[in-house]
Amino acid sequence: MTRGKIRKKFGKRLTVAVSVILICSFFSGCIKNAEGTEESADTQAAEEGKRFSEGVDTPIEVTGYDTFKGADADCFLKAGDKVAVISPSSLPTRAQTDATINGLKEWGYVPVEGKYVCTVDRTLDNCREDLEWALSDPEINGIFCVRGGYASCEVVEAMDRKLIGEAKKPIIGFSDITACHSAWTVAGVPSIHASMSAAFSELPEECAEAERRMLQGDIPVYKCAGSEYDNPGSAEGILVGGNQTIMMTVADTAYDSTKPDQPYILFLEDCECDYHQVHYAMTVLKNKGILEHASGIILGEWTDTDPESGDYVGDSRGGQFRSVYDMICRQFLKDLDIPIAYGFPGGHGEKNYPLLMGEKVRLNVTRDSFTLEWIGYEE
Repeated sequence: MTRGKIRKKFGKRLTVAVSVILICSFFSGCIKNAEGTEESADTQAAEEGKRFSEGVDTPIEVTGYDTFKGADADCFLKAGDKVAVISPSSLPTRAQTDATINGLKEWGYVPVEGKYVCTVDRTLDNCREDLEWALSDPEINGIFCVRGGYASCEVVEAMDRKLIGEAKKPIIGFSDITACHSAWTVAGVPSIHASMSAAFSELPEECAEAERRMLQGDIPVYKCAGSEYDNPGSAEGILVGGNQTIMMTVADTAYDSTKPDQPYILFLEDCECDYHQVHYAMTVLKNKGILEHASGIILGEWTDTDPESGDYVGDSRGGQFRSVYDMICRQFLKDLDIPIAYGFPGGHGEKNYPLLMGEKVRLNVTRDSFTLEWIGYEE
């Protein structure tokens, strides 16, 4: 065989070999890419599946509004009133504070920013000073909190709580602000469990409208779809509660709203907990007698719940827990002979309907739905 034929034959074989290598590399790359995509999708799905929310999709209807006519009617706001803008909990951003200030202006109020709202190096005393200023200044008619987070219990513990009853000014907020709601209820002053800066930027229109009207004393009547966990019945009492974790921390304090000698309806919600944390908090509330002494219970939104709770999944307690509601019902509430409603859209979800705390309500639970209405002014 001549050298030319050898080169030609070798060249063909080399071309085929290179082609095979390239083709194999191509498909190998495709397979790896597909595996990577699948792995990424599985990882994303796992991440999305780790947390879940309950109570956020409950169909709700505002069936009407009643103008509050009770003894505390003067506590509500009027157009042109000055409203203190403070943050007794975690430090808010400038954007959150500005959104609150601009939103209150749009609602017809005159917002007055506290001295230490956005001060990065503020102290506990600074937060207390802002809250006591808002209560003491005679030109201030209400208190709007910018955000929740942490540490309002410390502020309430440190403040002069006599100012609450003397000032008779509503405070607006939720989550960590639950400590304030509890102190306000003990002082006999209504407060409003509602969205803070998000009320002016993220809240659905119907929720924001209900909050805007509640600040002025127009109180909604709610009707919500029922749940498989509901316990039918009817009860009356002052509405107390808020964030479950914070209610646990204020239990047995001087500002525990479940201690006044009158019937109460307990509202609870929470976020970013796992089964262990929820079980721990509910155990504290049970052992303190707070669940047992309630005339009725409303469970709100449980958002971003982490089901990864180690061994605590309910296997040794009659089968795995299907949800936080399932655990609460089976472990803590199933033997209580009181009306219990699951799924009020209030808390850390997209919908956060406002609740007037410390005033008398009627909770009526049937198999298909439940209603919540304020009745303190009927007397």
